Amino acid sequence: MLLIACSKSTPAAHTTSAAQTTAAATDATSGAATNAASDEASAPAASAAGGNACSLVTEADATTALGADPGPGTGDTGAHDSSQCHYGPYQSKLVLVNITPTQGKLTYDNMRNNAGTAKTGSVVDVAGVGDKAFEVDSHGSAGIFFRKGDALVVVSVVFYLAASPPTDQVRDLAKLVAGRI
Repeated sequence: MLLIACSKSTPAAHTTSAAQTTAAATDATSGAATNAASDEASAPAASAAGGNACSLVTEADATTALGADPGPGTGDTGAHDSSQCHYGPYQSKLVLVNITPTQGKLTYDNMRNNAGTAKTGSVVDVAGVGDKAFEVDSHGSAGIFFRKGDALVVVSVVFYLAASPPTDQVRDLAKLVAGRI
């Protein structure tokens, strides 16, 4: 999920309809990425949601989720102080985090109640992540959209060749991220 949002060069053959719809939703929340310099995550965010996405997930966190070291995170910034970070190559396994620090409640409600979201895959509400959360799963990808305060955060884990979504990995990672905001 969210692959198109991070890189316009992601091959379309490697995305699912869930990834495309989720990416569109992410683009709507963060604006077009401006391809800021890469940031390696080294420490969790100290407080509010204004931090950069690579500070919310470390390389060690991504390694745990993916089962192998993906290398350092690559960060992008967007409109409204939004930030994205991805770990891993787009062709195999990937962790992606997107944070938009303002207007998250409105955006979350619009995405959760949008009929198009349900068409992307299995959509379920998730307890224990931020103030409110839902998960979208499809084939080898799982993404959790959550809000905490007025921030909207999207955490995705993708295993391209997997038949089932990495639900446990994305839920563990989303809980970790929510605790760092």
